[in-house]
Amino acid sequence: MINLNKPSPKRTPEFHIRVTPAGGFPMSSPKPSLRRPARKKTHEKVQIPIPGRRPVEELLLRGIRPEVLLVGGKEHRRKEESLLTRCRSAGWKVEFVERSDLDRAAEGLNHQGLVAMIRDFPYLTLDELISHIQQVQNPLLVALDQVQDVGNLGAILRSAECAGVNGAIIPVHRSARITAAVIRRSAGAALHLPICRTTNLSRALDVLIEGNMKVIGADQEGTRSLYETDLRGSTVIVVGSEDRGLRPGIKRRCRELVSIPLQGKITSLNASAAAAVCLFEAFRQRSRSG
Repeated sequence: MINLNKPSPKRTPEFHIRVTPAGGFPMSSPKPSLRRPARKKTHEKVQIPIPGRRPVEELLLRGIRPEVLLVGGKEHRRKEESLLTRCRSAGWKVEFVERSDLDRAAEGLNHQGLVAMIRDFPYLTLDELISHIQQVQNPLLVALDQVQDVGNLGAILRSAECAGVNGAIIPVHRSARITAAVIRRSAGAALHLPICRTTNLSRALDVLIEGNMKVIGADQEGTRSLYETDLRGSTVIVVGSEDRGLRPGIKRRCRELVSIPLQGKITSLNASAAAAVCLFEAFRQRSRSG
């Protein structure tokens, strides 16, 4: 028989113990996400070295201020005193560095003791390019239709500068842009050749055609031989991409489509080789007529 008057036994206080398993997180806590936190996107651009006295002066002339102008030691400080004074007056930041640091910043290019570090390459607008070639008798331009390989772009710019081309046009979309790698591949030629970057290559060609420039397209399907084509006078030579050649809209704007006769079993040249052949044929014709 149960004694209802018997006092109740003392209740043992309850202790809530948090058990932590081997994984290291308390069981009562929500499981952590195994996903790695998303990396913050960075919009920082890689700086492009602009080495040499003449390119630095060109930046100054065009009012383009670099992030910093690196100068190699006391020797160049004295030699370039006048230029450095002008740079400082334009608000440029000037730093004096060791020769080894300057060589490293120039990435193998001849720097003459000066390297300007810029965020964006100083392209010309189409109007600026036209203004430039208006000062030249019978100008020669090269236009690149979606050449995406930086090696080909650099090689074409090198050939263009050596052949006396007065400027180059490249599209914004689906095309390699001017970087330190392209400048190296061009052996620095990209710094001496006026380069226009346009959002619409077809429209740019229309404007040049309206200005009485003839557009010649280099295309392996062309029915006329390069060596039978008159490349004198005001001319734009258009070179297509490595895999697709010229786009239909670009072909329609060409007065002539020319091909390079080949004798071997390989039926085509890459973009840079084809451009070099065309540009130096133009140079040959112009040299004879001049």
